[in-house]
Amino acid sequence: MTNYLIAGAAGYIGSRLAARLLAAGHRVRGLVYSAEDPVVERLAARGMAVWIGDLTRPETIDGVTDEIEVVYNLTNRMPIDGSALLRSLYVDGNQHLIAMSVRARTVRTYIWASNVAPYGDHGEHWVDEDSPIAPSYPLGTILAAAEQTILQAVRAHRFPAMILRMATVYGPDRDPLEAIASGQLTIYGSGRNFVPHIHIDDALEVLIRVPEVGQIGAIYNVGDDEPLRLIEIVSEVRRRLGMLPPRTFDPNVGLRAGLDRSVVGALTSSVRLSNARMRHDLGIELRYPSLRYWIDERLPLELAVGA
Repeated sequence: MTNYLIAGAAGYIGSRLAARLLAAGHRVRGLVYSAEDPVVERLAARGMAVWIGDLTRPETIDGVTDEIEVVYNLTNRMPIDGSALLRSLYVDGNQHLIAMSVRARTVRTYIWASNVAPYGDHGEHWVDEDSPIAPSYPLGTILAAAEQTILQAVRAHRFPAMILRMATVYGPDRDPLEAIASGQLTIYGSGRNFVPHIHIDDALEVLIRVPEVGQIGAIYNVGDDEPLRLIEIVSEVRRRLGMLPPRTFDPNVGLRAGLDRSVVGALTSSVRLSNARMRHDLGIELRYPSLRYWIDERLPLELAVGA
């Protein structure tokens, strides 16, 4: 039995991770903003210890890591929340949680879920963890700074941290096919940019395994085997639904419409993510090696409109 802390336990990934760990008989403490969230209430009923706090306010998390062995920082905010708030959460928040972890003296692994934004736009090239980061929009710059905060703690104090650069996580209740079908997903630019994905079940396997076999100080790309071009994904789903081919728009159209620079940047940047290190170090066998498997599962060709 292990004592886990999940910062962001009410989120899409955090809540599912908490449920998995509780079902396996572990102790889970969930750091959340409110105990009145229905997700938090369900997890509390299953045995999760609820801690109300905010990583940007260290006085609210004093003691949150006491007796904790594994810390997951899965806190997340939409890029539209503004650079100042995001920097406070990702840079300052990690600093505060690291300080609490050091003070507790029981933490043996600290895992932060970043994403691929620090890579920027790498065009057609495969991107591994040794590829240079070149943030091309504000969120990437902030996440790169947060990563450096963590790596500095590793180098200077041998702090037992690892960083996960997460691809876009999808699955039930976060289905990209529904966004395409409803017309909510707009393609800015040519759409030929590579967009990496990872199914929630596979993401959870990585999160559960990395504290046991991951290398301290390592960065892991967490994505499937086949990053797809955005235009490929949208075109195939629309074709199976009997919809017209997708339209594309100049990125400036989105900016003029008031979209945040980080939102447009994430939609147009190309990250052809290599998961070789994750595969090698963690021994992960993916349930969904490609988003194509999810598309086939949700929209079988024999049932597609016009098939």
